[in-house]
Amino acid sequence: MRLDIMIKNKIANFWYYHKFKILVVLSAIILFSLGLNINLDGVSDLEIGYVIEESDVILKNQQLMTNQFESLISKTRKKDARVSFLPLTGSHFEVEFTLGISQIILLDKITLERYINFPFFEPLDDYVTRYNINIKDFPELLTKTKDSEDFHVYALPLKDMKLLLDMGIPEDYYFTIRLPKMSKPDDVLRNQNAHIVLDYILSNMQ
Repeated sequence: MRLDIMIKNKIANFWYYHKFKILVVLSAIILFSLGLNINLDGVSDLEIGYVIEESDVILKNQQLMTNQFESLISKTRKKDARVSFLPLTGSHFEVEFTLGISQIILLDKITLERYINFPFFEPLDDYVTRYNINIKDFPELLTKTKDSEDFHVYALPLKDMKLLLDMGIPEDYYFTIRLPKMSKPDDVLRNQNAHIVLDYILSNMQ
């Protein structure tokens, strides 16, 4: 076989098996070039991503809520904490899913069902029990991932989370917390901040 044909075949095979990873990296580069506030180096102490692909989400009182969350984390864990919000479109979410940027992710049902069976979100069963959250009308929330035989609740309905609803997050959205990268202490700490904020939000439900 001619050398040039062999090279073309290798390139074609590489693209076939690695195109998803390549597209994700290219998306990340584009996002950085656009100057979006993406936190890969731990600048923010908590990053809250919200999906805008299926709904036109426009945040209200964002600075007020940011200040509340920053004050909460500052009192509990770190002085001068920084919290930021990040809008996620479909392509941005692919970057999120691969690289892990936001600790809290607010998303619609279509996006949730697309990813909930992957080992990406933290189980939130304890919150369902602790705050007596009714999930009977949300059968999509109780599921198992491809890495587990056990069923867990990986998302919570936003319908009673007043603080987030007042910001303009749709009531048919879901609250999730991304699994931290255990090899990165900063990511683990930011994940703990996500739980602090979730407790605060659920303590102030309607």
